[in-house]
Amino acid sequence: MGGGSVDLSPLPWNHYGFSIKEVVNIDGDEFNVYRTGGEGVAIFCLHGAGYTGLSFARLAGSLTQRFKCQVIAPDLRGHGETKCAQPMELTKEQLSKDVHRIYEKLFPDENTRPYAFIIGHSMGGAVAIRVCHEKLIPRVLAVVVIDVVEGTAIAALADMPAILKHRPKRFQKLEEAIHWASTSLDCYCQLPGARQSVPSQFKLSANGSYYEWIIDLEKTAKFWVGWFTGISKEFLDCQQGKILIVGHVERLDSELIKAEIQGKFQNVIIPDAGHAIHENDPEAVSNAIENYYKRFAVLIEKGVKFNV
Repeated sequence: MGGGSVDLSPLPWNHYGFSIKEVVNIDGDEFNVYRTGGEGVAIFCLHGAGYTGLSFARLAGSLTQRFKCQVIAPDLRGHGETKCAQPMELTKEQLSKDVHRIYEKLFPDENTRPYAFIIGHSMGGAVAIRVCHEKLIPRVLAVVVIDVVEGTAIAALADMPAILKHRPKRFQKLEEAIHWASTSLDCYCQLPGARQSVPSQFKLSANGSYYEWIIDLEKTAKFWVGWFTGISKEFLDCQQGKILIVGHVERLDSELIKAEIQGKFQNVIIPDAGHAIHENDPEAVSNAIENYYKRFAVLIEKGVKFNV
């Protein structure tokens, strides 16, 4: 587009970050998984409600440039290109089980499974905590939780129906959806990343005349409280390393403030990046992960085994 106008054209799934897109079949359910990098620590990325694995694309690109790693980002049940018989079975328990089974399909040999980081954003953060708390994935060095804290998440749920009511249900063109997502305070996702990630959240209507959301977030309301209840205690009880990435210090609830003072987890504040911090400021998020990984890197390269 000329004349200084903003380019809102959709970008292909592999423009930023990911180089592999594969289907992982689990009992007939087909999970769409984005990947990049073939060796090193596995960084498993779990997206928030309504998003897809592509929300981690720019972060994946940043991480693989910083250290030897492989980044894996599935479209969770009911989202993106994943096809499940029960797409709206979105309990934290079911989502955690799905992640566990995807992992086992991707890394079937117990003897060669890599060390891992589990990263989760919003709903995916609650799932990441559950996966680590229940030790559903072995050899996890750290759980990284992005912009979800139990107290503030549950307090914010009261506002969600009103927010979703104002959300457009359809768009004539994907460019319109990208423009909305990159300018709306409710779903703020910066350009140019929005050009790659936002289209993956939409499907063409049955009559082919407009684009609609793949997942209707209003229909997920019955799961909201279950996603976030108890996650502060579960997070603090996780035996793996713990990093919490938020946009503002006041996001922490009292349980986490007390725990941070006691040094029980690492708190990283990345201001001015909206809700999708990893998507809007991938360099800051990958920097935090790289710095944490450096604690282990020398020992891993020497073949020292960690009991995690």
